[in-house]
Amino acid sequence: MKRAFVPAILGLLVAACGSDPETPTGSGGTGTSSSSGGVGGSGVGGAGGVGGGTTASSGTGGSAAPAGPITGLVKRYDYAFDLATRHAKSQLEIAVAAPGGDCFQTSSELPAVTNATWNGAPAKSAAVTSKKLDVCGEGVSAGKPLVIGAEVDVPLKKFFGLDVGFSKKKDKAGGDFTYLLSWVGGCDRFGPCDDDPSRLAAFHFDVTHPVGTVVLCPGTLTPGDTVTSCDLSGTLAPTYSAFGFAADTLWKRAAFTSAAGIDVVLYEVPGGMIGQSLEKSSVDAYLTWITGLLGPFPYGKELRLAGGPTAWLGFEHPASIILQENLPDLAQAYADATMHVFMHETAHQWAGDRSTIATSSDFAWKEATAEYLAYVFEDEHRPPIEAAASLEYWAAISLQSTYFPRPTDDPPPSVDEFYGDVYGPGPMVFYVQLESLLGRQVVLDGIKAFLAQPGALAVADLEEALEASSGLDLKPYFDAWAFGEGKPEWPTLKIATAQAGSTVTVTVTQTNASKKLYGCKVEVEVLGATTSATAIVDFGTAPKSDTASATVTLVEAVVGTTLEPRHRLVARLAKPGMPAQAEPLRPVWPL
Repeated sequence: MKRAFVPAILGLLVAACGSDPETPTGSGGTGTSSSSGGVGGSGVGGAGGVGGGTTASSGTGGSAAPAGPITGLVKRYDYAFDLATRHAKSQLEIAVAAPGGDCFQTSSELPAVTNATWNGAPAKSAAVTSKKLDVCGEGVSAGKPLVIGAEVDVPLKKFFGLDVGFSKKKDKAGGDFTYLLSWVGGCDRFGPCDDDPSRLAAFHFDVTHPVGTVVLCPGTLTPGDTVTSCDLSGTLAPTYSAFGFAADTLWKRAAFTSAAGIDVVLYEVPGGMIGQSLEKSSVDAYLTWITGLLGPFPYGKELRLAGGPTAWLGFEHPASIILQENLPDLAQAYADATMHVFMHETAHQWAGDRSTIATSSDFAWKEATAEYLAYVFEDEHRPPIEAAASLEYWAAISLQSTYFPRPTDDPPPSVDEFYGDVYGPGPMVFYVQLESLLGRQVVLDGIKAFLAQPGALAVADLEEALEASSGLDLKPYFDAWAFGEGKPEWPTLKIATAQAGSTVTVTVTQTNASKKLYGCKVEVEVLGATTSATAIVDFGTAPKSDTASATVTLVEAVVGTTLEPRHRLVARLAKPGMPAQAEPLRPVWPL
């Protein structure tokens, strides 16, 4: 049975009370609110509640303003922040759905807000309860303007051992680097915000800063001596990448290159090596290639690349990519880390920013897509060592993953629990292994269709897009490899050879403890004393047998075999009679 491939409509209205990224939204409060009495009881979120959705008459014979919790969608965020004081002012523009109401609820991790407003006037009430902010004012009808506002002081605090939160640290040149980063489900740490990652919105930022400090934020940048502004409109973006900014006291701006209608600009501190480690011709070629596949750059004509002392190797803020300042010197998995991470984060401008994830559990598709597209360019346009290194790294870290690419655990794990498990299995399961089965062009056509329109997308939508491009039912493949609870098993493969003259029959048997069969093609290198041959053993996308065979020609006697010499499949080699040994853990680099 195929899953429906329908991107979420951007204008889809959601219930603003009781919103949760993983569950349907619903109304909040238990009391009632009338046009004559306002918000009654003990106030918003208390015993009196926000109102039960009823509308009372004023007693004059005319219709009263709507009362009760408002269902609506945040269309735009206006965020003003002072770097020196950490004081923030937020305004949220709400699209109000029928029947309207007089109270709106959204998320707030901070325990209190001040100076709450409702359409420019002081709110009748505003209170945070159980990480939800309820703001109430005069009733607003469906389709009428509603802008709520509030002020907060943002704490200097990071989360998960990453850059999430608001942080300050020294850059490599001794300057002050400041970073406000929401990530998935985290924008409500900086003020009222709908933290559902499926929501796309417009943004405006005004960041007040000392003279000499350079600020970068998403969208179109307007720098100033003491106030820097950014506007992100037209093409919308999710809060996890768009709600954030970075600043540094030593950044210097330098034009780097222009290609495919995009001006690439560098921001580095003295001694920065990112610009020196990127080849302009390769950057130009990649921008031409990626826009040819996915369309024009979604966020204007300028793409900013900035170096900073970050935990992530890179982060995909729309039009403002932050790269780890020591990328050129990091000893890690990628053969050319700076180029790979640049390609990855640039691909995110379409895969993760313009199109977002439907739920946090769908996190893997955006990382997998960015990784795979970087790999394809490496394979087709860069030195052979680069694509080979990416495959080897992905295959290795896949074997140590503790969650499936699309976890179906109940309750769902939070993204900080499983994000490290997507960087290997994601590109391998969703793309590389299917490339072996379907062909690269089929996979790229599926990606192009998948990302064709802005919206919120699930792994099931990716499956449907690849089914459409291939003409095959891929449900057995995705059910085996992508969806699952707990720690993935991954296939264990036994290899046997039988030789008759120069013909060698290679037989591969899946010896999985669960008896699950995994659709795949298996590469086996058959070794002679001085020569070798590669057998491709094809189980197909929906195997019915645990055994498959292929033949190769080898003029020498077989002396051994190697499973997956090119690392294009996540699998283990069965070693009968040998005790199981723990595999050494490889570091996983978040990007």
